[in-house]
Amino acid sequence: MGYIAVLIGFAVLVTLCMLNVHIIIASFAAAVSVTVLAGLPFTESLVTVYFTRFGTITGTMLPMFLFGAILAKIYSGSGAAATIADTICNALFKHAHTEKSKYTLGFLSVIIASAILCYGGINAAVALIAIYPIAIGIFDRAGIPKRFVMGAICGGAFTFALSGPGSPQPTNVVAMAIGTGSTCGFVAGIIGCLTEIGVMLLVFTKMCTKATANGEIFIPGPKDTFRQEGQGGPQFLLTMTPIIVLLIVFNVLKVNISLSILLSVILSVILFFPKLGKAQVMAAINEGAVTALVPMAAIGGVNGFAAVVQSVPEYQAMIDGLLHVDFPPVLLLILSVGLICMMTGGSTTGTQIALPIITPVLTTLGLSLPFIHRVGTFAATMLDSLPNSGAVIMAVNQADLKMREGYPPVFVSTVLATTCGTTVVALIMTLFPSLP
Repeated sequence: MGYIAVLIGFAVLVTLCMLNVHIIIASFAAAVSVTVLAGLPFTESLVTVYFTRFGTITGTMLPMFLFGAILAKIYSGSGAAATIADTICNALFKHAHTEKSKYTLGFLSVIIASAILCYGGINAAVALIAIYPIAIGIFDRAGIPKRFVMGAICGGAFTFALSGPGSPQPTNVVAMAIGTGSTCGFVAGIIGCLTEIGVMLLVFTKMCTKATANGEIFIPGPKDTFRQEGQGGPQFLLTMTPIIVLLIVFNVLKVNISLSILLSVILSVILFFPKLGKAQVMAAINEGAVTALVPMAAIGGVNGFAAVVQSVPEYQAMIDGLLHVDFPPVLLLILSVGLICMMTGGSTTGTQIALPIITPVLTTLGLSLPFIHRVGTFAATMLDSLPNSGAVIMAVNQADLKMREGYPPVFVSTVLATTCGTTVVALIMTLFPSLP
């Protein structure tokens, strides 16, 4: 019955999320269904297990999310995020000589802009909010239908920016707990990032060309607001300074990620203060603190549900069975991490659960720690963004789209492209183990 309880629990979670039920309510309802069907102690499972894990994960991740959300508000309010997007967009659009190339470069502009923000320490879920008004402006300019917008933003925020070498995002950071550095598997990781970008651009351009040929155009929603022309932000090099400093402090000086982001926040306030002023700085801090609670609640809810599932005796039997399947170690790594991230609905959550469990097994089978880290982080982004993911639900809601409209492009970037990227990284690190 425990196996059935776990499967039904995930079905309840996915179904409620598809019906736009808030992730906290959906995850709690799913936890209740697992508890009842598996015959777990009711009060202990729902009060102690669910909410204890909810509180533990939010307490652990809150500093990173808090400072990242404040940084996002500062970049958005000062115009720094818009400067980054406009600079990239203007540079790329010079080469748009056909409608098809305009679509490709429009997608590329949004992907790169959102990836820069995430590599700069702004949490991926929070970056969606910061980049969205800029992205719809780029899509309007390129003539790309709005239903593709979250596919492109997630293509920069939920893919290689989480798993790439040196990323300050939680997915890459939590993998360091196995004893690796943030930039391990550097060469293969960079090639994997480029692979994901290439796949996204190829598929998005084909989808968009077909859509526009059928008469689709960019139509803004009633809640969409565009940045007004002439709202000047800081110079591009100035906007990149806090991002570069963060990457150096985190990856070279090995400073704790939360403190690294905090340093970036302080530096951005100093550099962008002429564009902000005292009142807007305080507003960014206050709004950022509130904004940080939204993705944290989603992650906490999914983690609480995962904790209840893990307390089902059959769950450990499922994991043990998966780890002892007669598969090559590389495939075992990818499947283990990918499936656990799928079940937990988040790459960070899944990585935290999966890597400590499977690393001892995989090292005895001959895989190195850098291999496990880099391939594992790429694999973590393959299936974590199915419709049961709180981040995906938040992304589609942010764009004011229905799931059936907004999710197909998100699937392309966060499932199809990431699967291709994971495959490439695994092949390179297998064939060329001496690469840095």
